[in-house]
Amino acid sequence: MHLNREEQIRQLLEKYEQQACTQEEIRQLHEWLNELAGAGNPLEFTGAKDKEALKNKLKRAVFSSLTVPDTSVSGKGIPGPKGIRPWIRYASMAAAVLLGVWGVTWLIKAPGGITLASDPGKIEKMILPDGSTVWLNDNSEVVYHSDFAHRRSLELKKGEVFLEVKKDPSHPFTLQTHELTTTVLGTSFSAKIIGSTGVIKVSVVTGKVSVSRQKDTLGFLLPNQRIKYDKRSGQSGIDSVLSGEANGWIGGDLFLQNASLGEVIQWLQDHFKVKINIDNNKHRINAGEYYLQAKSDIPLPEVLKILNLLGTKDHVKFELQHQTIIIQ
Repeated sequence: MHLNREEQIRQLLEKYEQQACTQEEIRQLHEWLNELAGAGNPLEFTGAKDKEALKNKLKRAVFSSLTVPDTSVSGKGIPGPKGIRPWIRYASMAAAVLLGVWGVTWLIKAPGGITLASDPGKIEKMILPDGSTVWLNDNSEVVYHSDFAHRRSLELKKGEVFLEVKKDPSHPFTLQTHELTTTVLGTSFSAKIIGSTGVIKVSVVTGKVSVSRQKDTLGFLLPNQRIKYDKRSGQSGIDSVLSGEANGWIGGDLFLQNASLGEVIQWLQDHFKVKINIDNNKHRINAGEYYLQAKSDIPLPEVLKILNLLGTKDHVKFELQHQTIIIQ
């Protein structure tokens, strides 16, 4: 029996909730969402609780919206407002249903562009339309185009992302991170924006990537190599790192390798939600060499003990007062 497109989408949504979709079926759902989103309004949820509360209601709304008015003699379809196809009216609700299934936030920023953002304290995983896998670290955000099959391009707006890129020699994959462009054919790598320092890091686990700034190539990275680029000075450098520096956080590990004081501060703020009080005249934010590997549930006082040992040579001391860390 031949199914119309609306019925196919209905069945695919059911299969997706059961985690039974093939890669091709996931791609079809992405295309459908992009079409609907182009006609919908921006929709944001404040947190996981809101998503869960609305999930079932929105799902029913989308499913009912997929019924196209019947043009047969019986005329028993469910029409919407005059001149508007029902499934178009529920475009933003459709995005919300998939939002509830995937556990990530879909925000429609502009026609043809979709933003994925992880909730604070959450690590999210999803499959891109080309079959590539993307992990978003806590409080991170990326954007991709609806024409992703032909423009395999992501933009990292903030935070950290780890990507396992599906190989497709005819369509190179690019990740834009502010003024840096990372280009790959098929590999796994991470990128991170350290907001407080103006530093961008790209680390490779498998394969090979090129990193460029505008027309200038900054370097080619192989496995266990990392480039650090300072936006303020325009300087960059390549060093060697363990793979955990790129993706340890996916498995619940905290991993800092040859990190500056500024990166340590950013990490403390993001992970423990604390305020930082530092004498900027005394300490150089981009200086220091901090190494730390631990499980994500390590208590903050234990972290500070380790950091105080590491900071001895630079005469840096970390002290916790209520929910503020004083760096002296």
